[in-house]
Amino acid sequence: MRPATSSSVLRLGTRGSPLALWQTRWVADALQAHHPRLRTDIVVIKTAGDRNRRDPLSRLGGKGLFVKDIEDALQRQEIDLAVHSMKDMPTVLPPGLGFGAIPCRAEARDVFVSRDGRRLAEVKEAWRIGTGSLRRQAQLLALHAGLQVQDVRGNVDTRLRKLRQGEVDGLVLAAIGLIRLGLQEAISEYLPVEVMLPAVGQGALALETRIGSWVEALLAPLHDLPTAHAVLAERAFLAYLGGGCMVPIAAFGQCQGEDLHLQGLVSTPRGERMLRQEIHGPASAAETLGQRLAEQLLASGAGDLLPLESRQDARQARDE
Repeated sequence: MRPATSSSVLRLGTRGSPLALWQTRWVADALQAHHPRLRTDIVVIKTAGDRNRRDPLSRLGGKGLFVKDIEDALQRQEIDLAVHSMKDMPTVLPPGLGFGAIPCRAEARDVFVSRDGRRLAEVKEAWRIGTGSLRRQAQLLALHAGLQVQDVRGNVDTRLRKLRQGEVDGLVLAAIGLIRLGLQEAISEYLPVEVMLPAVGQGALALETRIGSWVEALLAPLHDLPTAHAVLAERAFLAYLGGGCMVPIAAFGQCQGEDLHLQGLVSTPRGERMLRQEIHGPASAAETLGQRLAEQLLASGAGDLLPLESRQDARQARDE
């Protein structure tokens, strides 16, 4: 482990999308604000999810598609720090890697973007709504069973262009992507979490490092404990259920002082059956709260909504 010095160059690994680069520059600027003599170098890495932009994420396997290649570079010591969107992170990290910091969460909600500015409640049933997420699809169809949900992938600009070109009539996107890219004027409506429960980790960043690395001390000022507690509870909920992008699962935690409120949802892919519950407890017991909420949903029949392989993976993880 080498110490950070005035001549240290911190290599930050990231995807090459405009949003990923914005996030990585933000991290670099924040670190330099705390460590003025630190130099940074951004290393762009193309991930499996970037190489295949055609197939639905659920078919490709979902979790890990946008992070594994970056993690491989981190383990090979080609970079010192990986900057990810937390919602892309698998619930189990590779050996030797860990979260060096989880910065303060930004906007976690989804938004609706329509071709003519109308809100989701005002759309016609025949409208084509674009999303690459089974979680969003299930909640959309639970609201409007007659909607035509179309798989749409690509970065934010690509999705907005497909809307302008008439390939879809509306989009459901993460608000934070539009906000960080200065595209707020495209938003027709912020969707309340009561309507569209966010993905696990949505709106948060994951700063991943090698455990014991010299980088850990640099990251300490960027860590936000309430965000870390909320994200830990959400990820524990997801891990206990054994879910990923192949299953419509959502969770959102909020800390108020020392208390944590966690909401969770499991659904069939087309929203015909949806189970949703919530739990309150001490933020210091975040992981336990996430597991307890998963247990509550399983007791209500959520296991019947999960694919067999997810149930087997979850059972094995709980037994270990």
